[in-house]
Amino acid sequence: MFSFVAMSIGLKVLLYALAALLLAFLTYVILIGFSLFRYATRRTEESAPLNTAGATGDILRRNENAEAKKDHLLTLPHELWEMRQDQVTLYAHYFPAIKKDTVFAGATAVLVHGWRDVHFSRSPAAMAYLDAGFSVLMPILRGHAPSGGKRIDLGCKKRGDILSWMEKLREEQGAPSYFVLDGLSMGAANVLNLSGDPDLPSDVKVILADCGYASLIEQGRWMIRGMKPVIRQVSFAFTLFFFFTFMGYTRSDATPIRQVAKAKVPLMIIHGLEDNFVPTKMGEALYEACTSKQKELLLVEGAKHAMSEFILGEAYWTRKFAFIKKALS
Repeated sequence: MFSFVAMSIGLKVLLYALAALLLAFLTYVILIGFSLFRYATRRTEESAPLNTAGATGDILRRNENAEAKKDHLLTLPHELWEMRQDQVTLYAHYFPAIKKDTVFAGATAVLVHGWRDVHFSRSPAAMAYLDAGFSVLMPILRGHAPSGGKRIDLGCKKRGDILSWMEKLREEQGAPSYFVLDGLSMGAANVLNLSGDPDLPSDVKVILADCGYASLIEQGRWMIRGMKPVIRQVSFAFTLFFFFTFMGYTRSDATPIRQVAKAKVPLMIIHGLEDNFVPTKMGEALYEACTSKQKELLLVEGAKHAMSEFILGEAYWTRKFAFIKKALS
């Protein structure tokens, strides 16, 4: 009798211990899942300092170059535009063309910045387009100050903001000859998600995407690949739950890899061969999936994430402008 009671007590203790361990594990993975969600979507403030911890010499020099180009860019004629989208105030900078006698005269380049980045990080690209004869529109994506939005969209649900900015440009300046959409990193995901969109205007003649991810879910899995399998899989399931619950995402949402499979617009994919943030295989997969009759893949030796422009220098723009000319011919 005593032995049976002791066994019952021991079994209860074991069950309570297992329940406590399970609760602790679930609490742990839920916290990890929410931390991943918050890290990915947390709003950036305009005053937030640039994090250069661990930055290599090339990255520091790229940032210095972008800052110098920004200083020059802001000496040129420009306007700060404001737009309301679903109760959120968004901003963009518009730079009218400074050269009228080039092959690209009358065209507008829409430059879309990356994740947790400032739009002026694309100042070198803006200067390159202006020097080539384009006018330039630089939207500040929602979730990035001074634009509104509590969270960063990551290019999944609000890609229509880019189309709305293009419509505002038509209203403010008249319709350009055509648009070129040029995105970097998360900005590349934005423009790639537009590539197969049925609402893509016919005056978008070229899309250029540098180091964009193939899908948000695959990118998330890549980012946490170093975790132990059980923790990785369960915590990521909770991360997706938070995305679905708080951001309204669904598995049927557009992804770059699905959208390029429906694309007809000429599309150029650029990716660094040493990119460990968004792996090169994603750029290659996007190129293979793309159904555009005119497409090109540029893989850049020695380039880490978002470094292809800096590494290649003038050759980067030679290839881009050559592709645009070919697409227009």
